[in-house]
Amino acid sequence: MSSSTKSMLLATATPVQLHPLEAWDLLAILSQGSDAVLGNPWSKWRDAEKALRVVMGSETLPEDDLEFWSWVRNPLPPADEGRTFELIRRSLDLGSDDAVAPGNLWSRLSRADKQRVRRKRGDFAQHHNPFIRHIVRRTRDYLEDTINPETGEPYMDPIEVELHGEDSGESIPLPAYLDDAYDHAEEFCELLGERMQAAGFMETMLLRRVGSTIYAGQKTAERILRGWTPIENPESLGEDKQNKTITPEEEESLRSFVEALETNRDRDPKYQHVVDYLTGRGWLQEGCIVFSKFYESVRWLGQQLSEDALPNEKIGLYGAREKSGIIQNGSFTLRPRKDLKQMVRRGELRLLLGTQSASEGLNLQRLSTLINLDLPWNPTRLEQRKGRIQRIGQTSDTVKIYNMRYRGSVEDQVHQMLSERLQQIHNLFGQLPDFVETAWKKVAVNKVEEARKTIDKVPEQHPFELRYEKGVDTVDWESCTDVLEEEARRERLSAGW
Repeated sequence: MSSSTKSMLLATATPVQLHPLEAWDLLAILSQGSDAVLGNPWSKWRDAEKALRVVMGSETLPEDDLEFWSWVRNPLPPADEGRTFELIRRSLDLGSDDAVAPGNLWSRLSRADKQRVRRKRGDFAQHHNPFIRHIVRRTRDYLEDTINPETGEPYMDPIEVELHGEDSGESIPLPAYLDDAYDHAEEFCELLGERMQAAGFMETMLLRRVGSTIYAGQKTAERILRGWTPIENPESLGEDKQNKTITPEEEESLRSFVEALETNRDRDPKYQHVVDYLTGRGWLQEGCIVFSKFYESVRWLGQQLSEDALPNEKIGLYGAREKSGIIQNGSFTLRPRKDLKQMVRRGELRLLLGTQSASEGLNLQRLSTLINLDLPWNPTRLEQRKGRIQRIGQTSDTVKIYNMRYRGSVEDQVHQMLSERLQQIHNLFGQLPDFVETAWKKVAVNKVEEARKTIDKVPEQHPFELRYEKGVDTVDWESCTDVLEEEARRERLSAGW
């Protein structure tokens, strides 16, 4: 469609859901037939990976004049982006329809113009890139807080968010035996990280799961003990062959972790907090969805609730297709996921337990409370989870969200680092996957200072905020009547952009 039309507008609620590449994909659509978006086929901005590294600050633009000029000229920013580009275009005799300046025109620039271009090297990637030029961002906060002059009402009815569990004192203290078990889990991950530097997920796997629920952590440890290959001398193997192997020292840490849990039959403290919020604070009456990254955690929680605190309640379990259903009176029955959505919509299901598959594409306006049993290591996921209930059609003026975490856990440590900047970082375009998840992993392998430096790299204010903070300009539509006359309309729409 894009290559066959003269003008195109793409509207989306999520230009970036998981990775900034998604925003580049949208620009690539807009760029079909228009060199003004990403430049011509030889443009540096057409290399998605390199362009994103430049925009996100992980790679700087070249110092060499001609190489830097290749980024500036293709596409050349319009004159309205500043005096520098207005003068450059005038010097090169380029009109507003000229999207690309030929490479050999650098030699035609005067010394003063070349100096103007060089002075832009410091902020060009941040303030003059195609992303902020062609993506107009309107946040939920803006639409909820700004009055539409034509109606006298906000552009979007505000839905307030009431957060629970954010203060440092609201994290969940661990009893002594669980604190001991968590120490063994940390020790295991640290040992694994020492010999598997490139393991990524593997070296932090146990802490991810035990940070969700003790049950998920225990089951993971038992699977490792049963299925991983014991090795005496890891140096004898290449790093690429060390996955799913375990040394005697690591095995000892894991066995100590499991033993600390098996010798104490008390329930996970998170369970009692869930019960308190559902029954003591009335969140079940308001309708609640409980999220976890791990199916084991929500299945365990649903079983515990059904056998103890809520025996007669229908509890929906929303996971993979073959694992979704209803738990009632301790018994689980498979049900299609579409049935669960319809039951929520009809008010027949007040409690839904969901994995990550429930964080996208679900409209759960009938539920107005949310419990995060664990905090995903990519905070973008938190926004996706919240979006299931904070959406148009929500029956409550305020949605309540409880973010659970164990005191002293990886989640708690990173949360403390982010506490002053969390909302600001959430609003940054394209920063979350690379910056915050990296910090989580570094804390998990006891590299706290490195994690702090990683978080400090995030800029205080993103170019999107700078560019689009002015708001929506009002238009006197009566002043447009001449343009809509037949002849003028044909002339205006026939002109190039």
